[in-house]
Amino acid sequence: MPDESDIKVIEAGYLRWMLRANPFAYLSSESLEEVKEVHVDTDIDEKLADILDKVIRDGEKRLIFLVGEFGTGKTHRLRLIGEILEEASTFYVKIDVDDFNTAIYRIAHVVKSGIPAKLLKRRIPKDPDQLMEIIVDELNSYDLAVLLLDEVENVVVFGTRKDAELFSKAISRIFQGLNGGKAIVIGCIPPAYDIMKRLIDVPHEKIEMRRLSPAEASRILKKRLEYYRALMNKEARDFGLDEPFTEDLVIKMNEMAGGNPRKLMKLARNVLAMLTKELRESGKLSKEKVLQIVKSADEGKETPPEGGILEEKVPDGLKEEFDALRKKFPPGTSFSLLEASRVWGLKLIEANALISELMREGLVYKTETGRYSIKGSKI
Repeated sequence: MPDESDIKVIEAGYLRWMLRANPFAYLSSESLEEVKEVHVDTDIDEKLADILDKVIRDGEKRLIFLVGEFGTGKTHRLRLIGEILEEASTFYVKIDVDDFNTAIYRIAHVVKSGIPAKLLKRRIPKDPDQLMEIIVDELNSYDLAVLLLDEVENVVVFGTRKDAELFSKAISRIFQGLNGGKAIVIGCIPPAYDIMKRLIDVPHEKIEMRRLSPAEASRILKKRLEYYRALMNKEARDFGLDEPFTEDLVIKMNEMAGGNPRKLMKLARNVLAMLTKELRESGKLSKEKVLQIVKSADEGKETPPEGGILEEKVPDGLKEEFDALRKKFPPGTSFSLLEASRVWGLKLIEANALISELMREGLVYKTETGRYSIKGSKI
């Protein structure tokens, strides 16, 4: 039977579903230590595996674009490659800058990450041509290697036209210099791909991310629930309570999310929080009430007006974290990623993912100094 601490959690609400907390609270792949634990294969993974198999088994080299809108699973796939491709050395680089020089420097920095930091600074030049040579030489030093580039739209779309041209040409040059058994996999939004495909002069593969089917949406939600239940003790898992999401409810939620995995997770987060709250207050749920909750959860994505935060506009799945942050750093003050992580007791990568969610909800913004502030603050 559950111990006293488990009983307290049950009384808190989420153990009604055999969960310690809302498993959909952290939506981005960066917030998960391992994405393979919650991954569900689709035909996209089959296409990607077929191409990478030619690299691993047949010694070919490939340039692959994963193309899709925000939240369609690009980062998830890139991280998955790094976790399951045991035969190859993988290098993940998030391109979160909008200029060519810094982007190439970061790629070189990551592929040379085996060198101690002090020596690394002395060994990596600033000249882009030298940096490209370093990247090629380092990747070719491995029998099998995969370079994973994420969010390249930051430099290709949001940088200058010159930056886009230089970056695209650099990718072509790096790819041309690679030996067999190498791959470059790039995750980007459609506008970035449209720009790069006109500028690169090497063959490439394009895999388009697509909407989830109802069956895939159901498997994804169940996998996430099962993973977090696995963290419970055996006695709690054996209670055999009903699932929070029925088949009809999943179909409705996936329809409202437009088949977008990230939007589905966000909707699931809000719905589960509201279902739990309703059960605690009334002890029962009717079909009409569930549909009302789903509609309310979807409407919860509205951005609060400038100048203040309306309490009811904060999604239930983020309310506790937002309240803790606002209490420590009220409007008119600012905070760093490290300070936020300490407030929440989270790792930096988890805190970064949570801040990103708060920013997407319009609750937090980044200041000119690089710190963060509650929306409506005057910094």
